[in-house]
Amino acid sequence: MSRESLLREMEDVHRKLTELRQDYWLHYDLFSPQWWLLLAAFVLPWIVWWKLVDKARLQNILLFGVTIAFLIFMLDHIGFELNLWIYPHKLFRFIPELSSIDIGMLPVMHMLVYQYFPKWRSFLIAETIMGAVFAFVLEPVSIWIDLYKMLNWHHFYSFPIYIAKSALVKGALEGLLRRGARLSESSRHPRPR
Repeated sequence: MSRESLLREMEDVHRKLTELRQDYWLHYDLFSPQWWLLLAAFVLPWIVWWKLVDKARLQNILLFGVTIAFLIFMLDHIGFELNLWIYPHKLFRFIPELSSIDIGMLPVMHMLVYQYFPKWRSFLIAETIMGAVFAFVLEPVSIWIDLYKMLNWHHFYSFPIYIAKSALVKGALEGLLRRGARLSESSRHPRPR
């Protein structure tokens, strides 16, 4: 098969898949019980977060949250593209990932852990507990209520990823903040020549 014919076939399949997804979302997703649940999982965590967030540390906590949300979203997209899992219901039609969890519930939970457990040891313990709850309780519940379907994935794979991604982001953020503090300090007190 030539490159052009393969590309044309991919375009045709993509166009058909887009039409199917649109029909499915309009007839089976929009305003279904799962859709309302996804909407709540997207909005409610941010309301709770705003009430609980330490406003004095808002910038650092939000930077942590935005970074981890991006990482979660990218990992979810990779898993979706690799056919590791699918989502039978979506909040937003044009986002294939589970956006209400990826940019709602999960980043909020990680930010609260980051806020309330600033020391590494307590942070890792809290993230381990949170990872276990998400991997071994919430993922099976999501499957049961038809929000998540594992194709080539197991809960045991998710567990270390929940911990590793938050540790990676915390480590990178703390490194950047230390470097920024040193640069700021050196600009206020330049060394004599």
